[in-house]
Amino acid sequence: MTGFNLVSVQNTILSYLQTQFSDYEIYEDYLISEQELQRVNKQVKPYIVIAWHGLDRLGSNAAISGVRQDEYESGFDIGVIAPTPKQCRYAINIIIDNLIGYSFDGTAYLTPGQSSSPFVAAARDGVPHLYMAMSEFSFPMNYDNPGQAMTPP
Repeated sequence: MTGFNLVSVQNTILSYLQTQFSDYEIYEDYLISEQELQRVNKQVKPYIVIAWHGLDRLGSNAAISGVRQDEYESGFDIGVIAPTPKQCRYAINIIIDNLIGYSFDGTAYLTPGQSSSPFVAAARDGVPHLYMAMSEFSFPMNYDNPGQAMTPP
């Protein structure tokens, strides 16, 4: 992989998620309406949403040879929507545990950022019926290869 092929890296991560969490529907970049949601026993079937970040230049690791050789990072927010807070909490913990340290190229690893406890995502007549828990992950990128020539930890 050469160049800043962020979409290719995102697709690789998405494919990994779809393989690891094949029992869940995974939606990119948006929350679907309640009418579109799958239901089990009249409750919404838990599902995963992922929103991709753009590319950020890490100014602290700038290269003298120009911006194409600088270090960059990107990432994503991942969330679980479920009918109970407990389902959200369990699912997001499993997802976080599975993603910490995952390498999409053998050199660059997913690093967790902030995460949230379950919060109300939707209410009907003032009664919560959907909850969401989220976490964010980042990963290094550079021009030649996503993990190559990254500053050692």
